Amino acid sequence: MRRGAAPLVALLLMVATTEAGVLAMVVADAPYARVWDAAVRAVEGYPIERAGEGTIVTGWLERPPREGEPPFTRVLERLTVRVESSARLITRVTVDVEAKGLGAGGWVPIENTEPAERAILARVRPNEG
Repeated sequence: MRRGAAPLVALLLMVATTEAGVLAMVVADAPYARVWDAAVRAVEGYPIERAGEGTIVTGWLERPPREGEPPFTRVLERLTVRVESSARLITRVTVDVEAKGLGAGGWVPIENTEPAERAILARVRPNEG
């Protein structure tokens, strides 16, 4: 590094799908506690069944369908969010969403939950600064 040059401090975020089809994000340059707090805030509004030891599990939340979702009358979804530290300032967050849609034939599984998973991950991103 050149003398007098300001150090570069950045928050690195990388989002990818794991082999199991679960969406994951790696947060660099943020301590685990900060990422955990952001994950807890990200699931506000969901009934929490368990939160501790790096895992948040919610109960079912019933909501109206979002734009871009299949034309269901109602949607039920529940989340599992895992926050794992892999180094001092490297934290991995995974989100798994299970969802069902209410249609004419009753409740049916929603296969593509990636938009919901991405929305939760977007809320987990810790604020820079």
